Amino acid sequence: MPDALSSLTVEQLKSLLANFPDAVKIGRKDVLIAALLEQMSDAGLPRVWTMLDPCQQLAVREAAYDVQGHFDERRFTAKYGQAPRFYHDPKHPYGRGPTTVLSLFLFEHGDTRTMPAQLRLRVAALFPAPVPNALASLASLPEPGPELKAQADGDADADVMPLTQRNTSPDALYEVVAMLRMADQKLIAVSDKTRMPGTAALRAIEAKLAGADFYGPDAEASPRHSDQRIGPIKAVAWPLLLQASGLAELHGSKLGLTTAGIKALQAAPADVLRGIWRGWLASTLFDEFNRIDEIKGQKGRGRLTPVKPRRAIVGQFLQRCPPARWVEVDELSRFMKAEGAPLSVAEDPWSLYLCDANYGALGYSHDEWDTFETRYLLCVLFEYCATLGMVDVAYCSPHHARTEFQSLWGGAGMSLLSRYDGLMYFRLTDLGAYCLGLSTAYAPPARAASCTLSVSANLQISVTGGSLSADESLLLENWANRESAQLWRLDREKTMIAVERGQDTAPLEAFLRSRDSQPLPVQVEAFLRACNKGGKAMQVIGSSLLIECVDAETAELIARHQDTAPLCMRAGKQHLVVQVKHDTRFRKAARALGYGIRE
Repeated sequence: MPDALSSLTVEQLKSLLANFPDAVKIGRKDVLIAALLEQMSDAGLPRVWTMLDPCQQLAVREAAYDVQGHFDERRFTAKYGQAPRFYHDPKHPYGRGPTTVLSLFLFEHGDTRTMPAQLRLRVAALFPAPVPNALASLASLPEPGPELKAQADGDADADVMPLTQRNTSPDALYEVVAMLRMADQKLIAVSDKTRMPGTAALRAIEAKLAGADFYGPDAEASPRHSDQRIGPIKAVAWPLLLQASGLAELHGSKLGLTTAGIKALQAAPADVLRGIWRGWLASTLFDEFNRIDEIKGQKGRGRLTPVKPRRAIVGQFLQRCPPARWVEVDELSRFMKAEGAPLSVAEDPWSLYLCDANYGALGYSHDEWDTFETRYLLCVLFEYCATLGMVDVAYCSPHHARTEFQSLWGGAGMSLLSRYDGLMYFRLTDLGAYCLGLSTAYAPPARAASCTLSVSANLQISVTGGSLSADESLLLENWANRESAQLWRLDREKTMIAVERGQDTAPLEAFLRSRDSQPLPVQVEAFLRACNKGGKAMQVIGSSLLIECVDAETAELIARHQDTAPLCMRAGKQHLVVQVKHDTRFRKAARALGYGIRE
C-alpha cells in the first residue's frame, strides 16, 4: 500500500485525508502518506470500513477476491445495478470532486483500478467473499400476461403488447426435412452475392413452415407505428443455415443439396439440426448482424468483428442457461456483461450509424453494449436458435418494445432498431440441450395418431378419419402424389428417386401399417419391395468421357492395345468411354500409339 499511495499527487493525498477530520493534512508528501497509512492500519481499517456505504463495501470485496485485485466497474454495475461512488460530488464541474475513502482501497492506474496485494489479504481476512453472479430464471412466464407498455411518443395511453409464446422444437423437426426437400427439388432461389433468398423463394418457404413465421402481416402495420417493416425471420434463416452448414449450395441460381445434404434426408431430424448448429458456428459465409439493417455502414472493412468468436461466446453462455426454464433476454445480457463475456460486435462504432453517416454515428451511444451486443444476442436467439428449435420464445411486437436508441440522432423517428426487439424471454429446450452438447441423446416426444388410413391394391391411400399432421403429409409427399384433400396415390418415380437418394421404404411401410386396421395389400407390399430393390440396381462410380474415333478400326485397336485397354472400354462401333480419373494417362498412352484427341 505505501507504493500505491506514493503514486498519488500531494493534492490527491490531501483529498483523501479530507475524509478524516482529525488527521494531519499539512506537511511533506511522506507525512501525508504516513497519516493515511495510520488510518488504514490494522486498528484503523474496521473504522474506515464503516465509512463505506454498502455499494462501496461490495466493490472492495469484489476486488479483494479477484485473483489480481482488479475492479471492473462495467461488470460490477451489471451485477449490482449501480456503480460505487469514488467522488463525493458526482456533479462536480470537472467531473471529479473530493474523493471518498473508496480510493484508499482501489487505486487508479490508467483505465483500471486495483487493490494492493497486501491490502487484499487483510480485507479478505475480515470480510466474506461476495455472492457469485447468478443467472435468474423462471419456471413459467409471469401471470397474467405478461404485458409491456409501449413507450411511443410519450403517450400515456400507450398500446398494451401481450406476449406470444412459441414452442419451437416440433416445428423445427418438421421444417428441417421440408427445407431439405425444397433444396433437393431446386425450389429455393438465392442471390449469388448475399446468399439471401429472393421474394418468390421467401413466399415458397413461408408456405412450407409448420406454424408460419413469427410475425404475420397483421404485425407489420399499425396506425401508431412508423413505416418500418418487420419482415420474415424463419424464412430467411433456413436457406442461410442450410448453406452455412454445408447441406446446400448454389446450383446456378438455386440451392441444391450437397452430398452431406442428401445423407441428411435419411438421418434423424434432431441429428440434422445439431449438425446445422455446429456447422453454423464454424461458418463465415454471412454475418447475421447484417440483418439489423437499420444500423448502416456495416459493409466497410474493419467495422465489425469476426463472426465465429461472437457465435462461440453466445453458444458458451447458452450452455449455462437452465433447461426448461424461462430466461429474460435482458437478464442473459446482464449476466454476460457481469461475467466479463468478451462479446464484441462493433470494431469501429463511429463508422456505424443511423440514417446519416455525418450525424447519426453510433459512437455517441450512451450504452454500446445495448446497441450492439444485446441486439446481436436478440438476433442469434430469435432468428437462428428459435428456428432450429433450440429455444422456445415469448415475444411481442418489436415496434416500441425497446426505445433506448430513440435518444440518438435519427432514432426519434424510428419505432424499432431491429426486427428482433420484441423478443423478451427464451427457454432452452431438450432439443437445444442436445444441440449444445448438454445431453448425449434426444428422443422426440411421442405423438398420438391423428388419422386413420385405408390403403388399396391400386396404390391409393385414403384418409378415412381425422387428418394428416404436417409431418405425416410431408412423409407422404416424398412417396406419393396428392389427388385430392383426402386421397393420395403411391408414385413409382417419386419412390424410385427417394430410394436413389439413399432412403428406404421401411418408414413409409411402418406408417401405413400403423394407420390402417387391415393388412397392407400384397400389391402394395410388392410395389415397395420392387422400388426398394430397383432403386438400388445401378450405382454411379465416377464421371467418364465419351470419345469418338475416326473409324471402327481405330476404336478396336486402341481398345485392345495393352497400354490403353485397361484405361477405356468400347461403346458402340466408333466410341470409347474413359473415366475422368484416367483421362491424363489415357491421352499419354494414345499419343504413344500415334493417336491424338481433339476437344
